[in-house]
Amino acid sequence: MFRNSTISLNRPAGSRWRYQILTLGMACFFSTVATAQEISVKTDPISRYFKITYPVPRNAPEVIQVHCTFSASGSDVWQKAQVMPLVSETALKLLPVQEWNHWNSNGFITERRAAGLHRTLVFNPYPAAVQEGKVDAAFRIEIRNTEDEVLATYTTALQADQSDVFYIEDWSQVFQKENLQQEDGEAPQKWTWREGWDAKQGMSLGNSLYGNAGKKLAMPQLSYPLDLKGWYAVYIHAPGSIRLRFTGDERNDLLSTRRGEEVLWRWAKLDHQNLVLKQHHNYTGYVPSMIDYVKFVPLTQEQRASLDAPFKAQHDKFIAAYWEPYSFAFHDDVQDSLWHREYLTAYSEANMDLVDMQIGRMGMKVVYESRLTDNLYYATRGDPIGAVRHPQTDNVGRMQQFTNTLQTSVRHARELGLKLHANFGASNCYPGSPLQGQFSKDHPEWMRGSTLRYEVPEVRAYALSLFRESLELGARGISIDYCRYPGTIDVPKTANLFQKELRAIADEFSAARAKPVPILVRFPAHGVNASEKFDYTTWAREGWVDYLCPSNIQGRHNHFDITPYTKAVAGTKCTLLPSMDGLSWGNPLPGPFLWRAKQLYEAGAPGLYIYQADSRVLGKPTDRRTMRMLGSSQAVQAYWEEDSRLRPERSKGIYITRNMQIEGWHGWQRLRVWTEGIDLGPMEFYLDGKLIDTKAEPPYLLGTEEHTSDKIIPRGKHILKIRARDGDGWLEQTFPIVGAG
Repeated sequence: MFRNSTISLNRPAGSRWRYQILTLGMACFFSTVATAQEISVKTDPISRYFKITYPVPRNAPEVIQVHCTFSASGSDVWQKAQVMPLVSETALKLLPVQEWNHWNSNGFITERRAAGLHRTLVFNPYPAAVQEGKVDAAFRIEIRNTEDEVLATYTTALQADQSDVFYIEDWSQVFQKENLQQEDGEAPQKWTWREGWDAKQGMSLGNSLYGNAGKKLAMPQLSYPLDLKGWYAVYIHAPGSIRLRFTGDERNDLLSTRRGEEVLWRWAKLDHQNLVLKQHHNYTGYVPSMIDYVKFVPLTQEQRASLDAPFKAQHDKFIAAYWEPYSFAFHDDVQDSLWHREYLTAYSEANMDLVDMQIGRMGMKVVYESRLTDNLYYATRGDPIGAVRHPQTDNVGRMQQFTNTLQTSVRHARELGLKLHANFGASNCYPGSPLQGQFSKDHPEWMRGSTLRYEVPEVRAYALSLFRESLELGARGISIDYCRYPGTIDVPKTANLFQKELRAIADEFSAARAKPVPILVRFPAHGVNASEKFDYTTWAREGWVDYLCPSNIQGRHNHFDITPYTKAVAGTKCTLLPSMDGLSWGNPLPGPFLWRAKQLYEAGAPGLYIYQADSRVLGKPTDRRTMRMLGSSQAVQAYWEEDSRLRPERSKGIYITRNMQIEGWHGWQRLRVWTEGIDLGPMEFYLDGKLIDTKAEPPYLLGTEEHTSDKIIPRGKHILKIRARDGDGWLEQTFPIVGAG
């Protein structure tokens, strides 16, 4: 127990890029377990969540449970509180859903190695603790050990006027009331304004808006009238998926909070705007869409500036970002050319400099308006989606039936101030699938495995003809991706010959346009499969390449050394843009992802190439905000300064990435780790009780990024224990994992 004393909180000064905190006041009560203790109650003016800081007894065990309840003032009816510990965005993304349910539904938090420290929990008072726009409640914290014995109890008052926060809860107020119904099934293409949900369903007030008329029938768009003036932070709670935009926007965002959390969608000036809701479409057709509520928090000029600050820093790094229309058309119902502009606006919003748009892989049917090879007009097959090993769709074919992918994108990119390159994967013929092109079907003798052989003159001539066509259609630059797939090259001389021939075509168009036509090349970095086949030093010295992008492939080699490439471009006009992988097998966002960006900038990289950037630029709004920071070394550095400042305040924890396949961890993946609340120091990994790996510092991952670690997780079920140095002791957690072999 604590001695009878008053504890004074010594909190660091606020950061320029940190939300300003308003103090609401504090009140302390006596407990039968603990003597009078001082706890701090503050609120975040952006989210309007309460931040409650409390002391943990000095004799607390390694693991404690913090149970949180609240009661309206004057009442003795206590309810479980929607809480979470003070953790980073990275931790929230990696958090298992079971842990979130403990916080959000059961009102308790697990704290580790917190004895004698102050811990902070975050409480969302909406809806249960908000009455007529005001909060007036008592909040109780019980600290228990793992045997459920109470170690300390603290109670404090929460008071706040939040009547300026606007919620859309009553969706019956949309303009299109004729498109609403009270129960499912009365009219298939009417949205259901459903009330009376069971509390366990997670709807804030027991109601929601739901739309589904089957895979082939689209729900009509709905719009909700707004009469807001000025800037607002906009949060959403959508247990299903929904597409939202304001009437002045060109693009809608796909949003979902399936875990039950309220998330910050964006901040925007909402004068003369209404909210538009649209059903989502995937590769099988239209899918159910649902939303609970939207929350609007008014922002002062100072608050808006604090949100904008990371994106106002000097743009001193050049960012090239991959864009693959095929992957997004796989899920969308593309009916007109403005679809291409919608997606490109996200790249503009994310402050990307160059959009590297893949329009085909040599030997397959292409996804642009070619007249030199066959187009993908009909069905196609994709990578596994959940339990579906070979998902198929006609969506991509419709994109080519109804739009000109390249010509349209060139025009929209120019209007949006983006440099757009026509990108081809060096080769993948996808033999035997609907993707295989006629060229590879007609000439199987010119193939090596699933790729075309570039040592064959006719193959190079075919590839060069498609690059030429893309320039004739207006591409500002051209790109070849040898990581898709490196097997197309036999020896370095072959790639050198092709680069020289490609340079000649680019120079021809440069002369005709009286402006440079740059060439970007992504190729395997040292240690990556087939890296020895690419003579990048000669490319840079001879001027055959303008942007040199060494890269990893899949989950390995995410932290390759850029020193050889820096030397290769020294004294040339070639720009080094080392690649970072935006896919989920890469570094998690934002923490480990920005750690790698910081590492590359400190090593002298003038910019970055983000492979599969579309999954981040066009994915969650939080990811797009991380991408917006990449163009500024100052913003990246400030992120890590803020992380260092906040680490002592955050709850201690170890978080791991999730495997990408249902059957478990495959050899090409790497299990990556993020820590909270402790310094970035030594780490140990134990598999089934045996020490198998150690790390002195980040990057934290199980094993190495070399192929030698492909079998570090054997097939079957295992227990992984991770220990991270915490002062004079160790923070440790265990995780059940499954190896897929």
